Amino acid sequence: MAFWNQASSEPKRQHRFLVNFSELKTSDGNTFQEYLAKTVKTPSFSINAVTHRFLGNEYHYPGTVSWEEVTVQIVNSVFPDGNEMLYSALQQSGYLTPDQVATEIDGGSVGTVNKANSQAQLGQVYIRELDGEGQEVGKWTLRNAWLTSVSFGDLDYAGDEILNIDIGIKYDWADYETGAAVLPL
Repeated sequence: MAFWNQASSEPKRQHRFLVNFSELKTSDGNTFQEYLAKTVKTPSFSINAVTHRFLGNEYHYPGTVSWEEVTVQIVNSVFPDGNEMLYSALQQSGYLTPDQVATEIDGGSVGTVNKANSQAQLGQVYIRELDGEGQEVGKWTLRNAWLTSVSFGDLDYAGDEILNIDIGIKYDWADYETGAAVLPL
């Protein structure tokens, strides 16, 4: 039975969602968890096919599941400063600029970007789908998520558009839960 046959049901809408980074914070420790992102590419997966040849025939079997990178576009604001939060996340992941590397070597310890530190900077990543009244109807949870790319936008004297930040996120797998606002039919 489809949603248009049920008066109590409605289709999900593209523009009703929130993105949550549970640990993303400014350098002074202020955490800003929930974002009204402009766009988000929800999780998707692909399953590769494994081919087995036997007696002149080919047989195909499902193989490894690969989860595709999620991209999020948020509006950059003065407070909280998106540039600061994401650059701080990079540094806290273990990234050292060339001048910091020289200092760290002289000081006796050198860090590198690693998965555990990278995941700790974002914390749990949620994409919450909402209904027309703002109630959660579904939630994606990205497991072991970390930043793969950040683009801080383009500055242009000829433009007056809002400055956006594009974020790439890799994760090991995603879970989906139906929200509390969904009524059983």
